Amino acid sequence: MEDKFTRYTKLYILIFLMFLSIPVVIGLVIGAFYGFSKLISFGPVDIVFQLLIISVPAAVFASADVIFFKRTKQHPSAVIRTCSKILFVTGIIFCAVFLVLDILVFFKKPGNDIADYRCFSISFLAANIGGLFLIAIIQAFTTKKEKDWMDRLGEKEEPV
Repeated sequence: MEDKFTRYTKLYILIFLMFLSIPVVIGLVIGAFYGFSKLISFGPVDIVFQLLIISVPAAVFASADVIFFKRTKQHPSAVIRTCSKILFVTGIIFCAVFLVLDILVFFKKPGNDIADYRCFSISFLAANIGGLFLIAIIQAFTTKKEKDWMDRLGEKEEPV
């Protein structure tokens, strides 16, 4: 039988290596992308990469709005469902408008300063995150309370 000290030492080492491997893997991925970009770095690829980076915030928030829009169909309150859908559609429209405006800015005045783009502004990011949290809180307060595991366990035992 193995000594407890040896077992726990192996466990601690494995946990440490797991947590150490996460930044190492991220660093390797970034290094691979950097090396790959230097390998194929020329005009069209740089433009596509920059456009991809510019479109990330709008794409993330628009996709979150679409996902939550679809999930809102099952909400029990019709008023909250309608208000949520209106806010989600508004969020999707704002994401699309800001993305188009940022792409126009990119082609008119290409630059490396991210502050030139509206999708990276604090107001855009905060409004999207705040809107998603606000709708989530409103929907959570208007949904029927889910039964606790103890309540469900008690219900299963009563008929016996």
